[in-house]
Amino acid sequence: MVTPLRVLLLLFYVACITAVIMVLSPQEVKLGEDFTFNVFSTADLWNEVDTTHKLDMSQFSDIANKVDSIEKVSQKQDILVTSATSEEVVSSIHKEKIEPVKDIKFPIQFADSLQPKQLDNFFESLRKIYKDKSLVRIIHYGDSQIEGDRISEYLRTRLQNKFGGCGVGLVPVLEKQAFRSTLTTNHAPNWVRNAIYGNDAPKKKGTFRFGLLASAYRYSPKPNDSLSSSNKTYRSWVSFKETNMQSDPKNTQIENIKILYSSPLSRINASIKVDEGDSPKDSSSHYSLGYASDFSVFEQYFPAKFKKMTINFESAEGAEIYGVALDCNEGIAVDNVALRGSSGVEFTKIDKEFFRQQIKEMNVKLIIMQFGVNVVPNVLSDYTFYENLFYQQLRYLKSLSPDLNILVVGVSDMAHKKGTRYESYPNIEKIRDAQKRAAFKAGCAFWDLYEAMGGHNSMLSWVNNKPALGNKDFTHFTARGARLVGEMLYNALMKEYDNYKKRMGYEDKLQ
Repeated sequence: MVTPLRVLLLLFYVACITAVIMVLSPQEVKLGEDFTFNVFSTADLWNEVDTTHKLDMSQFSDIANKVDSIEKVSQKQDILVTSATSEEVVSSIHKEKIEPVKDIKFPIQFADSLQPKQLDNFFESLRKIYKDKSLVRIIHYGDSQIEGDRISEYLRTRLQNKFGGCGVGLVPVLEKQAFRSTLTTNHAPNWVRNAIYGNDAPKKKGTFRFGLLASAYRYSPKPNDSLSSSNKTYRSWVSFKETNMQSDPKNTQIENIKILYSSPLSRINASIKVDEGDSPKDSSSHYSLGYASDFSVFEQYFPAKFKKMTINFESAEGAEIYGVALDCNEGIAVDNVALRGSSGVEFTKIDKEFFRQQIKEMNVKLIIMQFGVNVVPNVLSDYTFYENLFYQQLRYLKSLSPDLNILVVGVSDMAHKKGTRYESYPNIEKIRDAQKRAAFKAGCAFWDLYEAMGGHNSMLSWVNNKPALGNKDFTHFTARGARLVGEMLYNALMKEYDNYKKRMGYEDKLQ
């Protein structure tokens, strides 16, 4: 007969055995190269925090203070911009601002530290902005880590404050995945998107005519999709609206509008209407975009500080839009191109000649490649395959223009749950090293974000920091964390720019 006492004794014996196992637990038992069995331990029971790699976050205090000061300056500028006219607010042209250059702990790396020339063309274009009255464009490609204009937004603000410029740069007419902190996009329902990656990617193999945003947008059918020629008229619209989250008033301050397009069968009639808030412009400005069988850019001087801008399109079939650029005439433009879910290995799907023409027409001098978070969850012992694929993309991008420079930003730290605790993925450094080798082999520069964050288990400290710098998914940065990364990246770039000027003997001859 089972008595209550025997049941209690049995439970006691089980508890004792469990306690012994937990105390003597090795925490994990490796059952194969790619499989580990986790054993519950006392650390898991009491939810003990692993302090072995706890990061001293005070090392980022100076960076955080700088971010705060930049935001305060932007708030003051916003007051001035709001009370000014359109003609007054667009005058952001100025000589390069001289700033003290900080010694940084994690500088940009080069294959040969004695010949750090992989960014020289970009640096020379920065030096000549004011003299040449040019607009230098930077494209920031990345995965979901930069989605919503994160990191790019802050880098854009810092560079435009130093070299001049305004506007958010090149933006799509259809945002499918996330809104931007700098701009809200609304669009008609008849837009169709094609892209190099995801559900909108072509099913067949080959190369395709995508734009700098790694995508193309249609509101009318392709010529061979319809039995009619160009007799039918198709219409669509897109609007861009100021957000209440933006930290820089220059985001919706522009001097000109560029529409990137092709339209082999007819002209595109476009109208632009701007609402400046207190004094909305009731009338629209009308323009005609010419026939273009290949890539073409329609550019119109359009000084405005807008609350909302609406662009209407009208054409026959076959029209294709590759984006709208909201810029100043001179200074810096930084385009944010986030490819959620991508590992950065799809760029060779873009027709090379079509891509090359856009790089030239839009004066792209620097491409920043920031990928890796989608590679991390696939834990392997070797990432040579990824190194080779990534190298092919970098070599392809380098071939687009002899003046084009590329900076690879290495994968950030990521953590996953192990037992009841979080720790860095074991393969982060292998992926980082694969990216670095690919960058150096392709003649690109490299910046180690993983080490700049603090290395192993640093994401835990970023998430637990007050205020939080990382999200609870232990993968993505918060808005504040993204700005800290932007500040570190800006400092690394400007340190190398200063080194370049000294190396070339320009430090006292800014032009």
